[in-house]
Amino acid sequence: MTTNKFPYSFKVTAASVVDKDQTVVVEPDAAGLKAIAGAFDLEAVRSLKARFTLKPYRKAGLRVVGPVNASITQICVVSLEPFESALELEVDRTFEPHSSKPRKIRDLNADGEIEIDLETLDPPDVIIDGVLDLGAVICEELALSLDPFPRKPGVAFDGGDTGADDGEEEKEPSPFAALQALKDSTES
Repeated sequence: MTTNKFPYSFKVTAASVVDKDQTVVVEPDAAGLKAIAGAFDLEAVRSLKARFTLKPYRKAGLRVVGPVNASITQICVVSLEPFESALELEVDRTFEPHSSKPRKIRDLNADGEIEIDLETLDPPDVIIDGVLDLGAVICEELALSLDPFPRKPGVAFDGGDTGADDGEEEKEPSPFAALQALKDSTES
């Protein structure tokens, strides 16, 4: 996670989760819901609730697990009508404090680049200054789950008018029609 500004913030101190799991319920207030809706070009966020279980991870890290449920209003890209959607997301992410250690030379390939195996688990995100922003986690997960071109259920794109008057499609001339006409004119 980066230090970007998110429309909603709910910070917890990572050191507060030491030996046992801790459950945290996050529900933004009306101002938080409005800020999230504005940031993600939504008509409205009616409700948003996350129930996270924070678990100790390695020495000073955290694992955040739990559901995020949201009721949102989006604008259909076809009909431009608002419609309601319900999102149910499962979050399972790990976080570790920022390491001041430089990368080991064995982590780099011959070109000096870090190779990433897409089949392995994602590396842990970073806890910044000992504080984990659960609001940022919610915003990231929500942003990743939103359809960039939302379509109201049952609405289909009809393609518009094709320009044909009687319902028959006009045939486009072949790119070789001009050559065929030239050939026919020279043969006669």
